[in-house]
Parts: sequence; structure tokens; C-alpha cells
Amino acid sequence: MSSKSTPTAEHPFTNGRPPHLPCGPGDIYPDVLLPGDPDRVVLLADQLDDVQDFGRKREFAVVSGKYRGHPLTICSTGIGGSSTEIALIELSLLGAKRVIRVGGMSSLVKEIPTGSFLCVDKATGYSSVARLYSGVENGLALADADLHQALMSTDLGDDTRIYSGMVGSTDSYYFGQDRSVVTSTAQPPKISYLKELQARGAVGVDMECQTVLSVAASLGLKGACLLGVHGNRATNDWLVDYEPTQRKLLDIAGTALARTSDYHQTAKEKQ
Repeated sequence: MSSKSTPTAEHPFTNGRPPHLPCGPGDIYPDVLLPGDPDRVVLLADQLDDVQDFGRKREFAVVSGKYRGHPLTICSTGIGGSSTEIALIELSLLGAKRVIRVGGMSSLVKEIPTGSFLCVDKATGYSSVARLYSGVENGLALADADLHQALMSTDLGDDTRIYSGMVGSTDSYYFGQDRSVVTSTAQPPKISYLKELQARGAVGVDMECQTVLSVAASLGLKGACLLGVHGNRATNDWLVDYEPTQRKLLDIAGTALARTSDYHQTAKEKQ
């Protein structure tokens, strides 16, 4: 799709500005971090230098700045696959090349405790948007191997523990994650959705990874996901104060992107 000065129903950009993200041409760096919550964009922005705040429209907040000298954009996706797809498409058209989801998840195994991190190597699940892009129901979506390796090898010089594994994504926060829902029509699920995800090999559950990896691959973007463990469904532990975990997500992802930027530029020049 090319940018047009006059919007159409098929391509509703106006003078290169997208209909949803609060930014336009020249505002987005090639490397983008994708938290879900727009408030986390504000939280992470104070770890950047030379920040440009483009504001917020709906669930999308966008800033660009420098992390330890490396150009970086942070854009919230909102919750779930539908809004995440919108963010990815519009970011791609504005120049994004590498995207990393930095969000939260619940662990499905006691061995991955709250406060730790999961670097997602692949995602499965029930995302309807991911199914549109993959063409396969419950199909696997793979992280970019180079980005995954860069994240896994990041050393912050402390006791940060980064696990690697599969995550399961679902469009449902309550019913689809085995949380109690009582309505006049909803019946208890005949199966445990979380156990079904575990049977496929998932060690955690979230709501966006399958979409991020499926859409990124379809667009030719390098995509990866780094998740802070906010909850553990095996132990029923819940991380009340997860701000330190969220801040460390930026440290891990920002360091990995900066450390591999020479490789990225070389790859870009070859295209």
C-alpha cells in the first residue's frame, strides 16, 4: 500500500498519516517496542533521551527517543489481536522494521515464577487475527531467530532470569483463560483451555504474541516477544507491583536492539 494525500475507504491515510496512530511520516524509528497498555509507554519513556511524545489516540500512545544512544520507538497496542494488528500495519507503513512485544503473561508452570521473563520462541493459541494471517487454525507463529537470540543473550549484569519457550495466546481474558465467569448463558468450559495450551507445549498465556508474530512475519518484519511474568497459574501467585518488571523489559529489549543494530543496518542495506 502506498501513502495517498486523499484518504479512501481501502487506504484511509491522510497525507501519509494513519487513521489510528497519533503520528506520521518520519516519526517512527525502524526499531519499535510494543507494550499493550498506553500508560506503560509513559512509564518507559522516562528511560529514554531526546523523547518526542506524539500523544495518544484511542489505545495507541506513541513516543520516539534514544535508549543509550540507540533510536527507538515505543507504541502501545491495546489488548488483544484486533488492535495489535492495527498498530503493526500502520507502524510498518511508517517505517518499522524490527518489533518486539514487551508485555505481561501468566506462567503455566511453577518453574517460571513471577518476576522472571519469558523470551517467546513460538506462539500458538486461539487468536482469530493470527488465524487470518497464517491461514491455519491454532497454527504456530515463530519469532525471528536473530532477535530471539539477541534477547536471550542479553546480560544486564544482575540476577535477571530469562527463560525461553512457547506461549499460548487467547482473545479472552476471563473465560478463555479458565477464570470463573458466571452469566445466564455461559456454561463452564468442557475443557480447560490452559491445559489444552499446555498440551501443545505452552509454558505461558497472553493475549497478543500469536498476533504479533503472525502479522510481523506476513509483513516482512522481524518480530519477537519478551514477556514479564505477572502471574503464575500453577501456584496462583500474582505480582502486585510489576513496575520494576516492566522497566526491565525495556532494558533487556533496548540493549538487545542496540547491540545488534550494526547487523540490522547491514541487512537493511542488502535489501
